[in-house]
Amino acid sequence: PSGSGVTMATTAGIAAAAQTPLVPHMHRRVRRRSTRVVSRRATNTEREKPDVAKDDTYEGTTVGTTEVPRLLGVSLSRYAGSGAAMLRNGGVAVRHHVAVARGDTNGVTRPLSWSPMMTIGVEILAGFLEGIAIADEEVAALRFRRNENVGTDDPQSADRLLVYLRSLRAMMAVGVPPLLGTHVQRVTIGDADGIPAVWLTPNSHSWNSKRAPQRVLLWFHGGAFVLCNTNTHARLLSSLGVAGETRVLSVEYPLAPDQGTHENMVDAADRAYKWLVSPHGGNVLPENVVIGGDSAGGHLACGLAQRLAPSVDGGENGDVAPPAGLVLLSPWLDPERELETTKKAWADASATSVDYLRGVEGSMSCVVELVFGDTGDGTTAPRCLLNPSLYAGRKMPPCLIQCGGVEVLAGESKTLADLAAAAGWDVTLEVAENMPHVFQVLDSVSPQGGEAIESAGQFIKRRTRATEETI
Repeated sequence: PSGSGVTMATTAGIAAAAQTPLVPHMHRRVRRRSTRVVSRRATNTEREKPDVAKDDTYEGTTVGTTEVPRLLGVSLSRYAGSGAAMLRNGGVAVRHHVAVARGDTNGVTRPLSWSPMMTIGVEILAGFLEGIAIADEEVAALRFRRNENVGTDDPQSADRLLVYLRSLRAMMAVGVPPLLGTHVQRVTIGDADGIPAVWLTPNSHSWNSKRAPQRVLLWFHGGAFVLCNTNTHARLLSSLGVAGETRVLSVEYPLAPDQGTHENMVDAADRAYKWLVSPHGGNVLPENVVIGGDSAGGHLACGLAQRLAPSVDGGENGDVAPPAGLVLLSPWLDPERELETTKKAWADASATSVDYLRGVEGSMSCVVELVFGDTGDGTTAPRCLLNPSLYAGRKMPPCLIQCGGVEVLAGESKTLADLAAAAGWDVTLEVAENMPHVFQVLDSVSPQGGEAIESAGQFIKRRTRATEETI
């Protein structure tokens, strides 16, 4: 039944993706009713008029009816690699724990601290991600569609990749339900050209209720800038909300390559924070706001904190006060692998790592092209956030960084902590031994995940001024 469910979800997702406009135009948006719905298993979930969010989609051509079967077949065939890798890795997990039970040290291939459920979960996820295949010609075709000065004019390859990515999103949209008692509300940030976002509030309170927590965690989800949304992160975000006694506002920034580029994501982050602390928006005091993100979302959160940071001599950086703190979970800070340490970590991953990201080195290179590739718009938002000059002369907010000890990106977290120490920036680095990338999402099968969430919650409460709200 579980296998057939995945197949049905995948087929439905591909069919929906095949009917979606496939030519991205960054500045001409039309509005449609949202198809992304946070799990109905959360209690008291509601849509509050007139704040019902509507997704941003872009005008362009739609795949013709005769093209749907072809694209369905192409996309379904691409899942064969993931399926084979998931089966192979599941066997690895079983053999590992059989060896542990028998005391066969030669057969032990994963950390002994991993429970059977955690090992199986990590290995199946590793197989799924390893099977994601993006061809260079597809990337070139999409780059040409976005900017005719680069790439290759190949509409079929561009459409094929977009349908595949959208089918992945549709399959993942089933998500993981939030903790019971979480009040989930979808809103639109801003005016007509608003940004979709989701409030997750503990103990069934509405986000704008006087009984809701005063403090807010503004979150940017991970997913390599191309996948995931609040659905996929609902349990993690609701857990942080309970641990930190805070409302959580999850920003559903535009995903590459069809909804936007990195610059559009940066713009969404800036606008979301300004709305949150505006008396006419979220009406939250900056000293009650902590911003955060996991993986790619950690890149957006760290960049936002850097742009908001005032100068050390007391001068403000713009007209918006900075947040009270910053939480980064396994942040992806050097996506283009500018540092030699980053290059080495990825080069060695497939042979030496047990992290579930170990098999995505090639596909991540293609993703970087889709997210950060030349758009011809002359924008200059920094891509590598491990450059000390970005933080020189700025008063960055106190920061908590958590990463897994065996994850591919662990070196990036450690590098940020090192440069922060040199700059006098208050940063706490917590490295969970033998844990993989964003291990907090594994809290149901690993005690380290729950401990890390509790630590993050305590950090949020310490950094914010609000201390007596009732939840």
